[in-house]
Amino acid sequence: MILTCSVCATRYSIDPASIGPEGRAVKCAKCGHKWREFPPEDMPKTIAEPVPAKEAAENSPSEGDVSAGLSIEQMTAVQNPVAGKKPGKRRKWLSWILLLAILIVLLAGAFFARNQIVAIVPDTAKVYQLFRIDVKTDNVVGLEIHDLKTRSVLQSGVTTLTVTGQIKNVTDSTQLIPRIKVSLLDDNGQLVYSWTTTVEEREVPAWGQVEFSTSMNQPPAEAKNVKVDLIALGGHE
Repeated sequence: MILTCSVCATRYSIDPASIGPEGRAVKCAKCGHKWREFPPEDMPKTIAEPVPAKEAAENSPSEGDVSAGLSIEQMTAVQNPVAGKKPGKRRKWLSWILLLAILIVLLAGAFFARNQIVAIVPDTAKVYQLFRIDVKTDNVVGLEIHDLKTRSVLQSGVTTLTVTGQIKNVTDSTQLIPRIKVSLLDDNGQLVYSWTTTVEEREVPAWGQVEFSTSMNQPPAEAKNVKVDLIALGGHE
């Protein structure tokens, strides 16, 4: 037997015998609506045993019995599968799946169109390189100078300037190390003095780094800043 709540339309499947020949007060387990349900018309009726008229009147169903009826939740399980599930939980999962799909599309686009993106916004190259993703840039040597430091030491009346740093490979292939040019600049950025040097290593592995150090005695007094460049192979100083 199928019971349907007239308020929320939730359906329940119950045993007609649980209703009883005189009907039963029931309550919707979902919305709490109460009503009196009667057995179906085609259900066989049992012959009631005779009882005194006074007792029959006392046991006859009344409107007040609806409020004290047995909950359908106690009589049966929910028949409507939609009512038994939590649509909010399903919508939450669908939202997460949609968000994940959008994220995958964006990441795929950022990866396959990385060279075009870097061409438009050059600064994004550092973001790709941070995740070790090779991109095309204006850097023809594929190497960069990082962690540049200087130190001046006065000993026996002689000032020695030492310049140190790291040569980092920002590509996914091995790169040959070119000559290193060190330039001393004045306060206006004008060149005061320069020299070139090399390192023992001949190449830098993919995404690897090599340290360098070079010194000179008695740097010009007007030298205030240091700039280090890598001279492209076959290029001129």
